[in-house]
Amino acid sequence: MQSFEPAPNMRVEDPKQIKAFADPLRVRLLVNLAEGEATNQQLADRLEEPQAKVLYHLRFLLDAGLIALVDTRVKGGNVEKYYRAVARTFDIRPSPELLADIVSAEIDTLARDVEASAARFPGGQRMLARVRRMTPEQAEEFFDRLIALADEFWPHDAPENTGDDANGYVFSAFVFRNPRAGEDSGG
Repeated sequence: MQSFEPAPNMRVEDPKQIKAFADPLRVRLLVNLAEGEATNQQLADRLEEPQAKVLYHLRFLLDAGLIALVDTRVKGGNVEKYYRAVARTFDIRPSPELLADIVSAEIDTLARDVEASAARFPGGQRMLARVRRMTPEQAEEFFDRLIALADEFWPHDAPENTGDDANGYVFSAFVFRNPRAGEDSGG
């Protein structure tokens, strides 16, 4: 098969696709597959999950159109299927009833990664934690500038990061509406 290049970003509005982000394992699979192609077995080993469980969730993601089968290779009489996320990032537009599950799955994934990082690199953590309030207009401008900054660091046409240092650090950001703000604070 020819090389598969994921889209830089995918806006997710389809209910079945949105549902995929409500499961922590599916989020972990998408994070891994956004970074590069992998087989079911490679993902199961990497995530320390049973292969059958990973395969079940891969099939869900494939059916939802969030991942693609990008290659098949015959190895020792077995057919290895390689999957890849269809986008590097996903702009999720959840319904109110799925929002809590999606936030929980995303935070679960982030917490696992931070814990694993702290275990592997004790004393080597550098984090930025800030809480800032902003108007709806400032939030919109912030989103636009954050996306532009991400595009600057990870251009759409850049070759895939590989090698020992390629995954040295992870960027993650959360921007959300203040739940204590008045209804008239817009957005």
